Amino acid sequence: MRLFITLLSLGSMISFGYALAGYGGKLFGRGRTDYVVVGLIAGLTMAALSLYLWKKYLPSFLEDVQEDESPDGPDDKG
Repeated sequence: MRLFITLLSLGSMISFGYALAGYGGKLFGRGRTDYVVVGLIAGLTMAALSLYLWKKYLPSFLEDVQEDESPDGPDDKG
């Protein structure tokens, strides 16, 4: 799940980049409105979904870290 959330976050950044490219193209007279619209819609959707999933699965992410630790603490036998 962590990898999926990471990929959604990366996809949102790429989508926002497309939106900026479409808008920045207007400076050179070759802007594409479809890049702006699709980039913003896809970027906002992926960002919202990744935040929602992160909040939903955060307790299980924290449990994974705590399971790796020893319940007695570090061993100082040596």
